Amino acid sequence: MLRRAPERTTQQRRSALEEANRVRFARAEAKRELKSGDLTLYDLLMDPSEELKGAKVEDMLLAVRGMGRIKVAKILREAGVSRAKTLVGLTHGQRDRLIKALGWIEEG
Repeated sequence: MLRRAPERTTQQRRSALEEANRVRFARAEAKRELKSGDLTLYDLLMDPSEELKGAKVEDMLLAVRGMGRIKVAKILREAGVSRAKTLVGLTHGQRDRLIKALGWIEEG
């Protein structure tokens, strides 16, 4: 049995669209900042903003200058992180292994 999407008012649809655009623009801005070096992957991994929590780790890695698909795949494999994993979905262990695979030493 197919389930239909719930009926939404025009205002509900407009609000959902505004939220989706806000998230999309925030992710695009984060990718630009990663590419320019204004935002580091370390900072992103340790404290993603609310809009970025659902972003895929792979997509964020690919936004960094010098990171291609092969290098990103190798890093994710070394860290034991799925290509589909989101920033918020990373466990502490995965985050630590990812930081190590990227060659960073955790501050602290």
